[in-house]
Amino acid sequence: ADKVNITPFELIPWLLGQFSSVREVKKNIQKLNLVNINFSEQLPLSPLHWLVADKQESIVIESVKEGLKIYDNPVGVLTNNPNFDYQLFNLNNYRALSNSTPQNSFSEKVDLDSYSRGMGGLGLPGDLSSMSRFVRAAFTKLNSLPMQTESGSVSQFFHILGSVEQQKGLCEVTDGKYEYTIYSSCCDMDKGVYYYRTYDNSQINSVNLNHEHLDTTELISYPLRSEAQYYAVN
Repeated sequence: ADKVNITPFELIPWLLGQFSSVREVKKNIQKLNLVNINFSEQLPLSPLHWLVADKQESIVIESVKEGLKIYDNPVGVLTNNPNFDYQLFNLNNYRALSNSTPQNSFSEKVDLDSYSRGMGGLGLPGDLSSMSRFVRAAFTKLNSLPMQTESGSVSQFFHILGSVEQQKGLCEVTDGKYEYTIYSSCCDMDKGVYYYRTYDNSQINSVNLNHEHLDTTELISYPLRSEAQYYAVN
């Protein structure tokens, strides 16, 4: 009776407007009640999963029959169904994967050779299902090298996301319509800079939040540069 009713598409803006840390979100999330209202009558009500992170920790919020459920997120990635606890458990099936050259553990009686680089990743799923993309994103993120500069870190982030990007034509959802990665984005929480790129424009764009007056009720928007950008070298 004392809960705040909000729609699924209002959850993230509401959390950002109310709390300043993941710890505060975890403390207050059970005060919310999600109501079944679509963002648009033309769109179905989707079973959403939310990743909330700050500089210290990362959590996942899911809406289940019993209410809102919170999980700590040790891998720092998230995809859609199935539920997050099963996604984490499924990683056990890939514990033998490695970023190094594997040793022959098949049998001492057979002389087997690592004839190619990257064979430690044999078995890493390559399909476009959300479960497989979760495994691939987690493996890529957790084995990627940390960069020492801001530009290097941003570049590395988009390379990590690139491992699970979907291209037009590979995942048909209805007759002649395909699911694909419309945009990718990240945020530098130390400097308040938001980076993004779109499907048609792979150039990384940035928005510095410190250049705007944020204590306002007015919506701030920017023109979307969707056309491909090329740097002419001659």
